[in-house]
Amino acid sequence: MEIIVDSDIRLETVKEIHADEIFNLTERNREYLKKWLPWVKYTKSRKDTLNFLEESIERMKSKTGLQTTIFYKGKTAGLIGLVEISYLRNQTEIGYWLGEEFTGKGIMTKSCGALTDYTFLNTVLKRINILCDINNEKSRMIPERLGYYNQGILERDGIVNGEFVAHYHFVMWRDKWRKRKN
Repeated sequence: MEIIVDSDIRLETVKEIHADEIFNLTERNREYLKKWLPWVKYTKSRKDTLNFLEESIERMKSKTGLQTTIFYKGKTAGLIGLVEISYLRNQTEIGYWLGEEFTGKGIMTKSCGALTDYTFLNTVLKRINILCDINNEKSRMIPERLGYYNQGILERDGIVNGEFVAHYHFVMWRDKWRKRKN
């Protein structure tokens, strides 16, 4: 599956052949990413990235997740996906990250908007959640720009680098997204 976001940005479902590119992007951005993302410290080798990609592909086959690589001007810039798809609860969560050198260009806001469109047009899901560390202003601004609703703060919602972190909980509903788009 491929989503053309604009002339510079495209999302493509993850493939094992991109393991080196994704691992190298992670490695180059380790210090930047580890402030916000708990998985970074466990990604120590190409094999760890390959394992993640294999698990993501299995989740896509079972329709319980969707992971895409973000390509910016042909370069691997990061990942965005539907972390968990719950048909029982009729919702999903979008998770994302970019290499630091790709931030500040609107890539993630556009990618997140495109994935929101894709989700509401191609699935039965009615709700999308986005969780952002309360100290990560750049990440928080993405759902805000897209008109997601801030439901408040989830205290002690995760652990990063051995410390509890709080997250802003943003939500978008299918009917609200459609109204906003019109």
